Order: sequence, then C-alpha cells, then structure tokens
Amino acid sequence: MTAAGAAFAAAALCLAQAPVPPTQGPTPTVATPQPTPPPVATQPVTIPGGLNLTNASLTEVIDILARDLHINYILDPKVKGTVTVNTYGEIRALDLRNLLETILRMNNFSMVQVGNLYRIVPADQASRLPVEPQANAKDFPDDERMVLNLVFLKYVTSSEMAKLLEPFMGEGFKMVSYDPANLLIIQDNSRNMKRTVDLINMFDSQNLAGERVRTYSIANARPSDLAKDLDKIFKAYAFSDKATAVRFLPLDRIGTLLALAPNPGSFEEVDRWVKKLDVPVRITAGSIDNHVYRLKYGRAEILGNVVSQLYGLPAPLGGAGFGSAYPQGFGGAFRNSSVGGGFNGGGGGLFGGGGYGQQGYGQ
Repeated sequence: MTAAGAAFAAAALCLAQAPVPPTQGPTPTVATPQPTPPPVATQPVTIPGGLNLTNASLTEVIDILARDLHINYILDPKVKGTVTVNTYGEIRALDLRNLLETILRMNNFSMVQVGNLYRIVPADQASRLPVEPQANAKDFPDDERMVLNLVFLKYVTSSEMAKLLEPFMGEGFKMVSYDPANLLIIQDNSRNMKRTVDLINMFDSQNLAGERVRTYSIANARPSDLAKDLDKIFKAYAFSDKATAVRFLPLDRIGTLLALAPNPGSFEEVDRWVKKLDVPVRITAGSIDNHVYRLKYGRAEILGNVVSQLYGLPAPLGGAGFGSAYPQGFGGAFRNSSVGGGFNGGGGGLFGGGGYGQQGYGQ
C-alpha cells in the first residue's frame, strides 16, 4: 500500500471512531392556558308542542301552570269553570305567568301574592287583599297581575275623571274618587293601568288646562247679565236645557267674564258672540239715561227734590216738596202752576206756603 493510501485509510478510520453527537429530542411544548369559555345562557323552561286543552277544568289548568312556574297557591272555593287553550309552538316560562293571569282574568278571577303564597280569588274580592299601593307608573310590571295605583290630579276633578275612565277599565277593576284630596284610587291589572295612566296624563295636563280657560274684559254690559245670555245661546247649540259645552263665570267686581270649555275650539264661537253682545246701548226716545253731577255750592238732596218736582216725578224725600222735610223753607214749590204762584202771589211759591205777598217766607 502506498503512503498516500495508508494516510487516507488512517483518516477514514479516525472519522469512523469519532464520537457521534447525541441526537436532540423533540423540544417540550409549554401548555398555553386556554381562555375560559363564556357561560352558556340558561334557556328558559319551555313546553314543547304548546298547550292544547279543550273544556279543561280551570283548577287543573291552574295546577299545571303553577307546577311549571314553581309557585305555591291557594284556591278560593268559588274558583271553578272550564278553559279552552290552544297554543302552537313552544311557550317560554316567562309567558306562562302571563298566560295564567290572562286565563284567570277572563274567568273573572285574580291572583294576588301574599307573602310566599298566591291567593286566587274572585276579582271583586281582590281589593280586600293586601295589594301594595303604588304611585309611579314606571314601577308597574309588564304583565296581567293586579296592581293598586294612587293618582293625584292637578287640573281635572277626580269625579269627572272617574266618569271619563270607567269605560276603559279592565275586568274586575275598582275605582274610588276622593274629592277632598282630588285623588283617584284605582285597582286594575298592570297593563290596563299603564294605559289608564297615559289617558290621565293626556287630560290632566298644564297645557290642556291653560287652553280650556279664557278671560274676556266686558266694557258695555254687566258680566253676570252677559253670562246669562251666552248660557242660553250655547244651550241652544247643544240642544239641551240642562248643560252646555261652555261654562261662564261672571266677575262683576272687575268687569270680567271667564269662559271654560273642554275643547279650545269652542272659544271661537264665544269670541264671536261676546263681540256681538258687548256693545254700547243705544238711547231711544223716552228712555232714561243716568248722569252724575257733582254740586259745588248747594245741597244735593234739596236740588234733587226741586228737579224731581219740576219734571213731575215723586219727591225722593217724600211729602209736599221741601215743606215736610224742611218746615220753614221751600214748602210746596211749583205746586199751583208750572212755576208756582209767583213770588208775591198767594197760591204758594218757592219760598213757603204763602209766597212773599201774604204769608212771607212760609209758615
């Protein structure tokens, strides 16, 4: 073997005997914490397939719905009847309460919570149960449960508002008007109560109250007389002798007439008639017009009697001229002629019973 071959063989042997570097194993993976999945929303309990009941017993239907709602209840002995319910699709547990309240209301019953129990009684007896009174419509639940509401009115009287609201109340409602406090006490189901409060706010408002009253300054007539004439006119409009759509309140002391109307459009007719009736009175022949004169030098009662006798009117002070009121003066003035018996005559003159000639200045 040549030297070159021996050297190559020796190099190859050294490479073969060199230690092989250890094989690196797989790099360990660090576990990354996974984010916590969001909690799954609990689905409301549902009744698959809905309810299909025909002429079912009312007490059995109440028991079925109460079990699903997990409520404890007591039935009044008067609770009885039949129910026909057909629903299609799933009914959420939230709707079961509304369904139960609706079934009870249609059968003239109410369910009132008393502590941990629900008492199911006739609707006309629910007002005797401890229903908590409320005064804020925002607190009413959006269902059919019975609620008690206290409504304090500002502009409309409680008795008139009660007449207006009665046709719109629900089954088994109760409403009491307390006039001294202008208060309405109303018990009805919650949904109807919300509508009732909306109606009250529409009519018992400051804007509407301001539009229902108008004042008129009367210049040529007494407001009380004008009010009577206007009342007759508007009774003719209403074809009624008892009531009108407009009420009039005269204030003679300040020469003002108040008009009150539920509909502001009525004031157009009131304006028109006030302009027609409040006009200066024309003085016709033979009529009497009153004037006031303030005397500077004489006494008003003396001059008044003289002028009254001059025009043939009865003397305001009574008697025959000033002779009765003032025995020694002005007796029997102008009695015997248009201007008396003359100052020197004997038939009576201005200054006494006998005039200047015979009797002097009077007896």
